[in-house]
Order: sequence, then C-alpha cells, then structure tokens
Amino acid sequence: MSAIRCVEVSLTIPDNEAETALATLRRLGLELGSLHRADLYRVELVGENADDVLAQLRAVETIFNPNKHRLELRSQVEPQAGETWIDEAGPQTVVLAGGQAVRGITRIERFTAWRLVDAQNSPAPRETVMRANELLLCNAAFQRSLIGR
Repeated sequence: MSAIRCVEVSLTIPDNEAETALATLRRLGLELGSLHRADLYRVELVGENADDVLAQLRAVETIFNPNKHRLELRSQVEPQAGETWIDEAGPQTVVLAGGQAVRGITRIERFTAWRLVDAQNSPAPRETVMRANELLLCNAAFQRSLIGR
C-alpha cells in the first residue's frame, strides 16, 4: 500500500529570489504583502512512515543543508489558497533524490512552491495568483502550474 506525502524545504536565510520576484510583481501592478518560495517534494511512499522519509531526505545534501534550510512535512498534498506550485511540463517523475536512492520512495515530483500573501496577511485571491503566474512565476512554454482554490 502506498501513501502520498509532501515535504517542504524552505530557506532559513533571506530569500533573494523571492524578494526580487515580489518587487517585480509589485512593479507590474500586483498588490502583495509578501511572497514566499520553497522547494516542494511530493513523494509516493511504500512501507515507510513519514519520519523515516524525512530523516532520509535530510541526509541528501542536494535537497537539504541544515545550515540554511528548514524541512517539514506538509499535511496537504495539493496547493492551498494563495499558493501556486510550478514544475516542468510533461512527465518528469524522479525515482532518485539528488542522485541517492531513498528507501521506501517509489516516486518523487519536485515543485517550486510560491505562497502569495495580500496586504492584510491573508492568502492572495486565486485571480492574483493566476496573474502572478502569467506575469512572472510560470513560463507556460515549458512549465505548468497547480493553483490552490
């Protein structure tokens, strides 16, 4: 029996890419309070519990560096309100994480997760997220986006 889990890897240091994207989106007319970026790994597990997988992913240096990253298990496996997940268009399932086999994982999908927050510190409306994708966050020529409701 398999289960799907999402593991989020975010920076504990300032994220210059997110700050630059936020400034650009504001210049392009979107009213945002903040913008957060993380690497998101949606993994399919067989016979493993989430703690084992987190421990294994922490050991993969190309995914997690304890000096600058935070790694956490998300309770949702789809984007939430104010979020967009960007990945390469078309099938791109990965069986290895960072070139290292991870026991119990049969499939890994990697996304860049963007969380858009409005000026009132609430998730940005879906229309704002869609517009941010069109303007900057997603290149429809080779990427696809999943947007929260």
